[in-house]
Amino acid sequence: MSLRSRLLVSIVVTLLLSLAAGSAFTYWHAVKKIETEMQAAIEVGGRFAHNAVDDAEQPADPLRRLKLLVADFDGDRHLRASLLAGGKVVGASELAKPESPAPGWFYALLAEAPKVLNVKLPAVYDGYGVILQTDANNEAAEAWSDVGLTLSVLTIFCALVLAFVYLTLSSAIRPLQALTAAFARVGDRDYRERVSERGPLELVRLYQGFNQMVEHLELAEAQNKRLQVQLATVQDEERADLARDLHDEIGPLLFAADVDAAAIERLAESGEHEQIPERVGIIRDAIGRMQRHVRDILGRLRPAVLLDVGLAHAIDNLVSFWRVHRPSLTFRVSVPEEGLGELLDGTIYRIVQESVSNAVRHGNPSAIEIAVEAQPDRSIAIRVADDGGGLKSNGRAGGYGIIGMQERVAGLGGTLEVKNRADGGGVIVSARLPARPGTHPEPRNEAPQEIVLQ
Repeated sequence: MSLRSRLLVSIVVTLLLSLAAGSAFTYWHAVKKIETEMQAAIEVGGRFAHNAVDDAEQPADPLRRLKLLVADFDGDRHLRASLLAGGKVVGASELAKPESPAPGWFYALLAEAPKVLNVKLPAVYDGYGVILQTDANNEAAEAWSDVGLTLSVLTIFCALVLAFVYLTLSSAIRPLQALTAAFARVGDRDYRERVSERGPLELVRLYQGFNQMVEHLELAEAQNKRLQVQLATVQDEERADLARDLHDEIGPLLFAADVDAAAIERLAESGEHEQIPERVGIIRDAIGRMQRHVRDILGRLRPAVLLDVGLAHAIDNLVSFWRVHRPSLTFRVSVPEEGLGELLDGTIYRIVQESVSNAVRHGNPSAIEIAVEAQPDRSIAIRVADDGGGLKSNGRAGGYGIIGMQERVAGLGGTLEVKNRADGGGVIVSARLPARPGTHPEPRNEAPQEIVLQ
């Protein structure tokens, strides 16, 4: 069922229950009223009849006197008087007839058995009798009229309430239907949708939340597209770096190995076998160097393999990689021996890797300091500082690598800051990550280990 149908059904059931309760109260009130009226009528009628015949004078004609007494009850709404002579009814009064008699079933539902009173007559009226009997037809007709009026008013009231509620619900739900359609369009990735923030306070808050959600989704979609472009660019840069490394490092070694292999073939044909071992040694040396370069490349492509042996060892391997390319560069490394968990270790490694790569490529430093330390506030501080040329864009950090670091750190609820050193010589990359439960080492006070690469 729709929300409107459920609300209408609930209201209809409530109104019907109210009608039922009102009808039950009206019925109880009518029964009590008829009972009270009949009891009062027969008591008053009995006193009237007794007073009419209980006087000092002796009637000359007792029968006539009694007939006059019975006639006095003509037109009464509640009592019928009957005259008895010799045990037979010889006369009776006429009741007032109701203008709109109640149905028989309604009368039977309300009225009890008639009340009967045998009026006590003086001795002069021996042989005669007067009986008073209640009749509830007029009271039942009055109650029928009251019930009809009450039910008519209640019915009109319920109909008006239902009509008002229906119109109010239709007016209130119409914006929700528009909001449902807007959600459907957002589900189809159309983030231009906005709804008007007008109407009841509750709906206005709902509209505001919807508009804020769509704005966030639009920003997230734009960021995703930007990240896709950045990812493609980074991949292209990594491919270019790999191609350059393969060309500059592996290519010459392969060429040298090919030349030495051809020389071995010529020496074997000419019978100069004594020079062959030297050439074989040269080829094996080239192959060893190629293997080292391949391991370095694999380490860059698959840092998780390095992290399997621990964060400290992975950073040592990274330092060893740059030793080959920058023999004069000095490193100061302070990293906990124990790991901090796969997620934290991977993020820390990427921050250090990107920071060192940026420093070497763009800053031409002579020394780089790498520090990973546990802080008293149970967070992990990462610091990579160099003494190179610093940031060129007015001290502002940019580039896809730094954006990637920011996103990695933000994903773990941490902070990242990239800025020039206060003395103007080099860049400081500072990051702080919240430690995961069970991964926080004790703070270390030992001096950083200095590794001089030559």
